[in-house]
Amino acid sequence: MAETGEAGMSDAVGTPGSTTPKCLAFAHTDALDSTLAEFVAQRLNEGLEERGAATLVVSGGSTPLGFFRCLADIELPWPRIQIVLADERWVPIDHPDSNEGQLRRIFPISALASLLSLRGEASTPEQQVIHLNEQLRDSAPFDLVILGMGNDAHTASLFPDAPQLQTGLDLATTAACLLIDPPAAPHQRISMTLARLLKAKQIVVHITGEEKAKVLQSAWRADSPHQYPIGAILRQQLTPVCVFCDRLVQLAT
Repeated sequence: MAETGEAGMSDAVGTPGSTTPKCLAFAHTDALDSTLAEFVAQRLNEGLEERGAATLVVSGGSTPLGFFRCLADIELPWPRIQIVLADERWVPIDHPDSNEGQLRRIFPISALASLLSLRGEASTPEQQVIHLNEQLRDSAPFDLVILGMGNDAHTASLFPDAPQLQTGLDLATTAACLLIDPPAAPHQRISMTLARLLKAKQIVVHITGEEKAKVLQSAWRADSPHQYPIGAILRQQLTPVCVFCDRLVQLAT
């Protein structure tokens, strides 16, 4: 493992007000996945020691699959840990595109006992968003948020050119979730807002591959969150951010 400056895993924890996210680079995705899982377990255990409970926000897609498997193999008091997804497609849980379905295929039943389902039981996505906002708006900060990024620089389901992006990026909103209509991706989505994602003790951006590394660097340089929504995560100074990647990412001030 290397960093932009040599450091161990404990140094991945940043501090509010930092101007540049810490970046941890790994030679192999296996090492990235296992180290990230250990880091997550460490942060969850800290939350459990402090409050007797902890909350983890994760993202779907192919990138976190290895990390999920490593985390599922770690012995944790899962019934005291609530897992929440950063976003979800409005499809049945047994649909192959369901993020929740992905979790249910990997994690043991005990790990999902306290899962907060974004898909839920509502008959419409509009009703589900109302229900989620009631549950999440006044809840405690998340212990840890793990975000991915698409090749178009979207994170969670905050897509460039989505008609709801302005609302999703508005730090003044009291909404925890909103409905998103992606312009170039299948399925309507429910996504956490930027404001709710930042209500966390730590954010990790987890990416792999040369193309995404280049997109992340472009997002940092451009400082244009409507073109590169991930930039709103990278550039904010409210919540510490650390990037876990399978190659070195240069984020220069």
